[in-house]
Amino acid sequence: MIFPKLDFNKKSCKDANINKGLLVDMFNRIENEKFNIHSMVLLHEGSVVFDAYAYGFNQNTKSNVYSVSKSFTSVAIGILIDMELINLENIVLFYFTEDVDSYLKEYEQLKIKHLLTMTVGQEKDLFHDLTPKDNPFEIFFNQPLVSEPGKTFLYSNFASFILSAIVTKVTGKSLNDFLNEYLYREINMEKPSWDSINDYTFGCSGLNISLHDMARFGHLILNDGKWQDKQIVSKEYLDDATAKHIPEPGTPIFYGYHFWVHNYVMAAGLYKQYIIIDKRNNLVFAMQAYEERDVLGLYNNYIVRAIEEGWEYCDYSLRDFTRKFYLNSKPLIEKENEERYG
Repeated sequence: MIFPKLDFNKKSCKDANINKGLLVDMFNRIENEKFNIHSMVLLHEGSVVFDAYAYGFNQNTKSNVYSVSKSFTSVAIGILIDMELINLENIVLFYFTEDVDSYLKEYEQLKIKHLLTMTVGQEKDLFHDLTPKDNPFEIFFNQPLVSEPGKTFLYSNFASFILSAIVTKVTGKSLNDFLNEYLYREINMEKPSWDSINDYTFGCSGLNISLHDMARFGHLILNDGKWQDKQIVSKEYLDDATAKHIPEPGTPIFYGYHFWVHNYVMAAGLYKQYIIIDKRNNLVFAMQAYEERDVLGLYNNYIVRAIEEGWEYCDYSLRDFTRKFYLNSKPLIEKENEERYG
């Protein structure tokens, strides 16, 4: 397994035993469907098989990865557990007794593991209604529960924010500052910006990182939390965090501790931001995009098949297709910028 310092090593499709023709088909599919993908990279055993960038983007362009942020929050919790500063069974209210004048008694049963699995028991997520004038903890602990903690899945940005606040209560540092000391520096990643409210890092969204930052994080998870010779977060925690804890209603997908779990582990954000960690195939695939349509088929139907079928000679050069990807993206990016920013 190779670990990058300033940049990733490169690996050919032949060396990775990947069918290049299927990757060519994938790029043709992107062109035909006009998917608005900003960037994507495929790692095999820590080396780049290909990366591709849209007009105006490169490997260091930092973007909001939305709910991919949640998986970084999970790793912070794992590090605190490894330090024996918290545990999954801790009652959440314990950390906020000085922040609330009142709370609903049902919250005396709420544990850290319930925040991680999005099984708080609330009926709706009120996080995006918060303003800087609000006391977020007063609002959170006085929202009625419709089910017992640990029983019902409801995707909640507020749960992630409360986890971020726990990191701050325990360490005296913001979540982003804590991760800068114990994660970012260790994997040679620049400290990113991360949105906050009242000096608490969001935890749920608002993390601004590059495509290669995403790939580094994915590579850490693929390697069971170890970077070169140093264990950043324990394998024990990651095994638990990436286990199938609770199903997402109506889908074959499960939720772990702020990771999605199916045939592989995934960090996922709005508009199709993805980090796929595929241990079965020793792959990490990261994507940044502004797209509403399903694009996971690009991974499932082309990349997975390419590694399953193995190397086969192909006349095409992937460089030609990544260049074409760049050129074809310009009108899509210009349209996006007009729609989003005017």
